[in-house]
Amino acid sequence: MVVLACRSEDSEPVAVEQAEASPARARVTTSDDKNLGVLLAEIVDSRACQYLRNTYRALHGVQNPDVVAGTLWIRECAIESDGTNVTVRLAGDGWEWLHQKKEEAEAHFAVQQYIKFQVAATIRGTIDVSYAPKPKLVTVRFTPSGQPAVQFQPIGNVSVDEQGIWASIVGSVESVVSESPTQQAQQEVQKQGAQSFVSMLDQGVTITVDACTGQVRAGFGKSPEVTTPKPSAAKPSSAPIVVHQGGLLVFGPETVGEQMTVVVDVSSGTVHIDVACRAQADKLADAFRRGAPLPALKTLASGDVTSSARLRVADGHCPVAVIAQARTPAAKFSWKREPPAPSGEPLIECPKRTAPSRGN
Repeated sequence: MVVLACRSEDSEPVAVEQAEASPARARVTTSDDKNLGVLLAEIVDSRACQYLRNTYRALHGVQNPDVVAGTLWIRECAIESDGTNVTVRLAGDGWEWLHQKKEEAEAHFAVQQYIKFQVAATIRGTIDVSYAPKPKLVTVRFTPSGQPAVQFQPIGNVSVDEQGIWASIVGSVESVVSESPTQQAQQEVQKQGAQSFVSMLDQGVTITVDACTGQVRAGFGKSPEVTTPKPSAAKPSSAPIVVHQGGLLVFGPETVGEQMTVVVDVSSGTVHIDVACRAQADKLADAFRRGAPLPALKTLASGDVTSSARLRVADGHCPVAVIAQARTPAAKFSWKREPPAPSGEPLIECPKRTAPSRGN
């Protein structure tokens, strides 16, 4: 039986090395046996959602895709399979920083805030599974067969700065002659939010499982061929993170194990980091998305960081989330966990791995 799990972009239990071409390295894929693909699709159907549901995923910026600027909270998941064809339905809430100015037909507006939204997506595609016997890695790739169908709806009002002649002249009759800047901003947010979500989903999903340890590497997009995993304690979040004052970003959940240290490096501004049980993070995220006062947070570790810090969590009784808030107008940072996440249950029994010897 194969057990699959998923991680958020910021938490990466294992890192992987590029595969080296080797004629001795056999590789089995579902193209060798179509029934194998059907079996794995049914396993994904029954297992994957329990690992996707109630997770926090990093969202890259609309204007700057090179930085993480938002959070997607996946709250609902359903997967159906028909042979190797799979339909994935996801729904949840999220928020992302949007800073945009636009001038059109004498209308001037600017959006500079966290845009909160509800999103639902249906993605249809196929499952392909490969197994590399030498490193004993199972790779599952979900490839969309078309563009995801996304429904995106902003929550609450989008604040704009209305300026210029257009606002003063048309204001009293804007419902008759044109849309107001607020309506334009709402439509622009809805359009860009949907595009941002589609661009993330249409890359597909890749899950790599180490059959010997049960460790999992998963995320959106196609991963390269992989060989033997090694611990990723030194690898930070894959993209810089920017959080703005008045907002918050959530990452996780993470399994603590015996102990866990959150290592934070700040390149600009001051960021406040909280590490709390997922149930606490869920209450905070729910209040933030609704625009309600934020509840008091029971933390396992916390601190303001201006350069670098190590926050140690020794209590592993609950899955934890990492929560970031800016103490300055904006803060740019990265974070990683040490040690890597505990392994899952091994799929097979393997001899103990030893470090390769170095030749002269």
